[in-house]
Amino acid sequence: MNKNMNLPAEYAVLSEEEMTYTQGGADVDVGGAVTTAATVVGAVVLGASYIWGISVSKDWLNKKSNREGNLFTILGRAADAVGEDMSKSASNFIRDAVSSTMVVALAPLSAVLLIL
Repeated sequence: MNKNMNLPAEYAVLSEEEMTYTQGGADVDVGGAVTTAATVVGAVVLGASYIWGISVSKDWLNKKSNREGNLFTILGRAADAVGEDMSKSASNFIRDAVSSTMVVALAPLSAVLLIL
């Protein structure tokens, strides 16, 4: 078995130090930094939306008239209240949609937080 490596005639071996110059110096990953920053901002926005949604839900449930009736009546009344707030402006619509999605997506945690 032959263990020779055949390389092109123009091939020149570069040392590790010489590779620094061919790559332009330090390896800066701008795309990775932007992606990380966007992920952090997104996580903060979703977390804030979730906290806001729980807070508003607790305030809404603290009114005795909103707790009257069976579960489906209460859920219908809550959906009407959210829909009414969403119809006020585009920013309310986006805020309410994100916070409602977060509260529903984390339903087990939301239920515990709303009971406490």
